[in-house]
Amino acid sequence: ADLTRAQAQKLAGTAHDGLARAVRPVHLLTDGDTVFTLATGQVPVAPGNPVAVNEILAAGADVLARAIVKAVRAARSTEGPGGRLLSYTELYGGGTR
Repeated sequence: ADLTRAQAQKLAGTAHDGLARAVRPVHLLTDGDTVFTLATGQVPVAPGNPVAVNEILAAGADVLARAIVKAVRAARSTEGPGGRLLSYTELYGGGTR
């Protein structure tokens, strides 16, 4: 979308809602939760139509939440300096919870 700087900043802020849907606890002092917005500028947003921008904002939160869940479910267990780090699927199985 062809977003203004203010719209892109708002999108990054509302995408944090998606982060809060998928991660608990979220926004702690030391976790580094950061969302950046990039816009292609290829598709114009209807000027003066806040509904069009609101749809993009809502989609940003939804997409981020789904991406986090997909990444967690795709992650595999690994060995680290502290021992074996178990993946979500190894801990809870492949089903939904």
